Amino acid sequence: MSELHFAYKPDAEQAMQRMAAWWERAIIDRPAILLTAPKPNPRPCPQKHHASLRERWMDIDYQVECADTSAANTYWAGDGLPMYMPNLGPELLTACYGAELEFTDDSSWSVPILHDWADIPKLRVDPQNVYLHCILEMTRRACEVGRGKFVVGITDIHPGADLAASFRDPQQFAIDLVQDPEHVRELMNRIYTAFFDFYEINDQVIRQSGQTITTSWLPFYVDNQRYYIPSSDFSIMVSTAMYKEFFLPELLAEIEWLDRSIYHLDGPGALRHLDTLLEIDKLDAIQYVFGDGAKPASRWMDVYQRIQASGKGMYIAAEPWEIPLFMDRLDPEGTMFHIAANSVEEADSIIQMISRWTHKGKY
Repeated sequence: MSELHFAYKPDAEQAMQRMAAWWERAIIDRPAILLTAPKPNPRPCPQKHHASLRERWMDIDYQVECADTSAANTYWAGDGLPMYMPNLGPELLTACYGAELEFTDDSSWSVPILHDWADIPKLRVDPQNVYLHCILEMTRRACEVGRGKFVVGITDIHPGADLAASFRDPQQFAIDLVQDPEHVRELMNRIYTAFFDFYEINDQVIRQSGQTITTSWLPFYVDNQRYYIPSSDFSIMVSTAMYKEFFLPELLAEIEWLDRSIYHLDGPGALRHLDTLLEIDKLDAIQYVFGDGAKPASRWMDVYQRIQASGKGMYIAAEPWEIPLFMDRLDPEGTMFHIAANSVEEADSIIQMISRWTHKGKY
């Protein structure tokens, strides 16, 4: 079976070609787009009683069955492949160092474990860690169930500043940067390789299954290459000077090591770092997250124009009605919309509109 043929995505090969062109800020037959819609008459979701949220999150068979159902119930109209990312929350990496996770209905957070700077040398990932074991087994199981139906992504990894902040608690870490910068440097040096090590562990499981496509929580993808989403959510709390001094070196190493990368720029407060990011030649693209309180996406047209003027690609999570506004003001090359249509018919109409977009203001 060719990996480019999926039961839930018959035109996967064409989608792969458009995605490859997007990375190069080029167009084959039309601009690439991440576009989905709910299918009519969906398959019922699996029902199972769990004694706790923790039990539900860590129920491997249940989570993979839910993922398969979700992929089957989705109309993959654009150029995203049917995919599932095994997930235990954004601070999973912290948990693999020994922290406990507290689960909510839709996320989790870790309990800080670094209360004494003297314990920095003790920080390490335990190969027998229950959370590490769970995410790797979930990935293996997903690769088995998804074969021929969906691709499996590398789980959410928050290294660097976010990892350090989770060890200490973000508010305490902000104080540490001012009051104890030498210990912060020691901590950042200790966890410098955390991203690379954790990526490789997860990637190895996926490749052993025979899958060569790499994807993750931002559903871009590459074939036989490394792809991920560098980020620093904590950066919203620091100046550009502090960002460059303490956190940029690790981020630059990530971007240099990866074949393809898109930076997750989280929140209007993080825009102070945009110029720094646009100067990174190896960085392919930017995802700007403006947040629910700052919608719509078209409100931030000037930000997207700055990104495009720098020669980088961009991801825009927009509403269908906004697409013509962007088409008037942006070039199609390197622009990736992520649209959740309300119906198959609406998704098809969006594809027709996008197909006519070959130049700025011309469609």
